[in-house]
Amino acid sequence: MSYAEKNLVAGENVTYRARYHWVIYRFSLLLMLLAAILVALALYASRNSSAQPSARWIGLAALACGAVAGLVAIGKRIRVFADEFVVTNRRVIRKVGLVSREIEQAPLDKIQDITVDQSWVGRLLGFGTVTLETASERGTLIFPNVAQPEGMRNALWGHSRAGEPEPQAPDLAPSAAPSAGNRLAELDRLWQQGLVSDDEYSRKRREILSRL
Repeated sequence: MSYAEKNLVAGENVTYRARYHWVIYRFSLLLMLLAAILVALALYASRNSSAQPSARWIGLAALACGAVAGLVAIGKRIRVFADEFVVTNRRVIRKVGLVSREIEQAPLDKIQDITVDQSWVGRLLGFGTVTLETASERGTLIFPNVAQPEGMRNALWGHSRAGEPEPQAPDLAPSAAPSAGNRLAELDRLWQQGLVSDDEYSRKRREILSRL
């Protein structure tokens, strides 16, 4: 069970979970590519009599690059497993670190602004940084290298604005309707008592109705 799920309060549930984009493995991928190139060079050198002495050193360099790439990838994998970027129906939680933890959170109603930063590469591959400006003590929460950052932004806005009432157009009809109704009732009473002629009754009734 994740940290966020273990610390939910009564009535709270996880509505969105952001994750790191695979781009965080870019350094490991570059080292693996370099290792592959060095392996190809080592094979070529081993088949060339004049370059055979250097084949061993090129192979060792390829092995070193591969080992470093693997170690870096393992470190990034642990980070992906340990870090949590979670949106619930009440708050947003940022928890990073496995042994030494840094935990930040802010109520959704304290979020003042959400910024999504994406380079052209980020837009192409679908990753970016989400920055939250809040009125809480933390002030700013930063979520780097998030996959589909616009999805996180939409989830946050959808919840933070859910409790705000929609603006209502002023309704003038209720205040005008009783006045017109009273005038029509008074006109009917006068007509039934014979104090108003049929022509006057029809003309006054049309006049009252035309002002509604």
